[in-house]
Amino acid sequence: MIGIKRTIGLLMLLNIYQSAIADCVSSIKQSAPDSRYQLQNNNKEVKDLKTNLIWQRCAVGQSYSGTACVGGESLHTWASALQFAANTGSGWRLPNIKELKTLIEDSCYDMAINQKFFNDGMVKTTYWTASPNSDDSNSAWRVNFDDGVARPELKTELFAIRLVRN
Repeated sequence: MIGIKRTIGLLMLLNIYQSAIADCVSSIKQSAPDSRYQLQNNNKEVKDLKTNLIWQRCAVGQSYSGTACVGGESLHTWASALQFAANTGSGWRLPNIKELKTLIEDSCYDMAINQKFFNDGMVKTTYWTASPNSDDSNSAWRVNFDDGVARPELKTELFAIRLVRN
C-alpha cells in the first residue's frame, strides 16, 4: 500500500512540475493547439493535421511508456543525425528547418512545444534539422524548444533528434 501511495504522490509531483516548466501566455493565440494533432500507432506517433506530417512522439533514444516518454534522448552530431535517420527506414527522416519550426508553440516558453502531444521531458533540449546553413558549410540549423529559437550551429555540436515522415 505504501508503494501505491508513493507512486501516486510522485505522479502528482510530476504533473505539478510539468505544469510549472511550461510558461504560456494566454493572451497569445496558440500556434500548435491540441486540436491540430492526432495520436497514432499506439500513441507513439503524432500526426499534425495542418501539415500532414507524422512525428515520432518521443525523441530518439526515448521510449513511450503509455503515459510519457521515458529515458534520455541520444545526442548526435549533424552528420550522425542524418545517418541515423537514413538507417531508420520506414520513411522516417530528419525534418528540415521549416518542418521542425512548425512544432514551436509561440504562446509558450520554457517548453515552447505542445505538452500534451510531445511530453518527453525535453526541457531546454535542442534538436537538429536536416537543413545545412547556406552561409557557412560548417554549420546546420537547429531548434531549441526551451525558447523556440532556431539558429545555425556548428555541425560538430551534440543535439537530440526527432524524426518525421510524410
